[in-house]
Amino acid sequence: MASRLQFLGLPPELLMKIVSYLPARDVSSVCQSCKKLLQLADQELVWQNLIKAEFNIRNQLSNYHGSYKDVYTKILYEYKNMLGLWQPEMGSYGGLLHIKLREGKLIGEECFAPIDPDVYQNLRIKRLFSIQLSGDLSCVDVLCYRGFAGPHPSHIEYTESGNVKFRCSDSDSHKHPEGKQSEFESWLVEETGQRPSEFFVHGQELLLMKFLVTTQLGCTYDLTRVHLPPPEVDVVIQPGLFKGNYGGHGIELIMLEYLPNKTEAHGKKITGDPNVPANKISLYIDLTRPMVLSIEQQRTIDLLQQIDIPDLPPDTYPNNLQKQSFRVPDDCFERFNRTPTSCIARFHANGQIAGHDYSNPSQTPGHWVVFNENTFGFLWLELKSFSLYSRVTEEFD
Repeated sequence: MASRLQFLGLPPELLMKIVSYLPARDVSSVCQSCKKLLQLADQELVWQNLIKAEFNIRNQLSNYHGSYKDVYTKILYEYKNMLGLWQPEMGSYGGLLHIKLREGKLIGEECFAPIDPDVYQNLRIKRLFSIQLSGDLSCVDVLCYRGFAGPHPSHIEYTESGNVKFRCSDSDSHKHPEGKQSEFESWLVEETGQRPSEFFVHGQELLLMKFLVTTQLGCTYDLTRVHLPPPEVDVVIQPGLFKGNYGGHGIELIMLEYLPNKTEAHGKKITGDPNVPANKISLYIDLTRPMVLSIEQQRTIDLLQQIDIPDLPPDTYPNNLQKQSFRVPDDCFERFNRTPTSCIARFHANGQIAGHDYSNPSQTPGHWVVFNENTFGFLWLELKSFSLYSRVTEEFD
């Protein structure tokens, strides 16, 4: 009892400082122990520090002036497991959704690839929903931002498998006031930066298909957690998210990951297309087979396929790789023309191709070319095409 009285005799500022560093469960216990500690535990500083410590959140609270206790007890307590990266299920197209805390709200932002073909541009960010306190602070509102009528009701469900379902409650709000054609044209400008009349027929067909598939879902998405791979040692380029060119399908997002033995790396699609959908492996990289080529050997795809490229000694990767010149072969289609002219490594690899609806999938030979820590390319030999990939540099807290 004496020690308890001595503790309670500490200055209020010090007591509040101590309480502010307790985990949530202990704060709840403190509140029940005595009236003085209940009053201390009710201070905003306690809940502000609790949010910062438990969710590793710092600057995201700088512009918030409401009740941190309400944010924790009414929003984060219920929805804290939603923070982070998710993949919405949208047929073959997939997607990337970032859920974060900003200004006392949980914000769900769709992260779209840049407008084709510039892979160096940032992701396009668009708010999908928010989870926020109601106007009278008595409950939580889940609002959908998709469509043309402003924020409208939606809700979040947790599935038995541990995933999340987002469901809009007012699909009429997604309809363009001037009809479906205007809705498509608005989507097309957002997706490509161009008006429909500026497209050749095949490109417009692919985009129309994507529009129909992604909008007919009515803004109801099953969300699956996306985990960013941890940093690696002794690798030629760090794993992570990249933006890459996929011909008429535009820019797609892939996750570069190393297999445990580090003799292989894979590029797995986070967003996809009707040929090779999201969640399928796009690139299979053989890290045991680096190569060195002269500029003359790279002059054409036909020449590359004719020459016998010798394997380098087994101890070449990863510590003895040599910088070499690079060029896109003359008979190769290059969608984006800002490709570096030297690389730090080049490997034998395979790329996955398939027919519509992922029919008859197969692997086709290629070269994986690493330019620097943030850029690599893939030379599709049989397709006579070159794709450039640039790292996603946005931070996901």
